[in-house]
Amino acid sequence: MHRKWIQNTVLTLGMGLASAGLFAQQTDQTAAAQAPEVSDQSASTGMTGKVNLSPEQKKQLRELRMSAHDQAAIIRHDSKLSAEEKMAKLQELRAATRDQMKTVLTPDQQKAWAERRAARHAEMVAKLELTDEQQSKLKDLFKSTREQRKSVLTSTTMTNDEKLAQLKQIRETKKAQLAAILTPDQIEKFREMRKGHRFHGKG
Repeated sequence: MHRKWIQNTVLTLGMGLASAGLFAQQTDQTAAAQAPEVSDQSASTGMTGKVNLSPEQKKQLRELRMSAHDQAAIIRHDSKLSAEEKMAKLQELRAATRDQMKTVLTPDQQKAWAERRAARHAEMVAKLELTDEQQSKLKDLFKSTREQRKSVLTSTTMTNDEKLAQLKQIRETKKAQLAAILTPDQIEKFREMRKGHRFHGKG
């Protein structure tokens, strides 16, 4: 039971670190991909920059989020889909919604949101007391994982079942590598952060 909790926490930690913009040296493409996660409440307040959404942008983003929320609920409650199929469809939904949301934000707003996430990166690194070596290893791990996933998702020769199997293997490998990089104390600290809602993927 305890081992399963550790595994789940490690996986959640990996997702949290990635979504929180762990690495300061992000490309413009990465920053743009992260920008859509801005919320109405965070639009006018920020750690570094202000996104400053217009009323129309807030409306558009809210509608997109609500639509994605409803679609995700349908997927989660589809009894015909396996757990792996649900995860794959949810990931596709998130990617599609992110692309739609990017069209709502201006380049300056995307930059401001990237700055906010860079500030969050610095705070999370400090709280978890990540060493330079750990940050380097995590950066390489996340980059490798993204490239592997992209290769699978864009494959034109693999069947959907084969893709699901490959994505599961990539996820399990990432989870094992995260557990090897981070200490139990760091995993516990992240768990406490989540309990206190101090660090949330959507900011």
